[in-house]
Amino acid sequence: MIYSFFAICKKHEVNPFHWLKYTLENIMAINHKNLKVLYPQNYKNMVQNQTCSS
Repeated sequence: MIYSFFAICKKHEVNPFHWLKYTLENIMAINHKNLKVLYPQNYKNMVQNQTCSS
């Protein structure tokens, strides 16, 4: 399963270390119905939005 997430990271040009660190730090704060927020492609969108608004 982890390999699949890393493959998705590679596909979406997301640093797997940064994504995994973010996911592990935030998984307890996310409602189980919103786990898709932690997917690598959604992480990339979030990071891009943060850099654009800065």
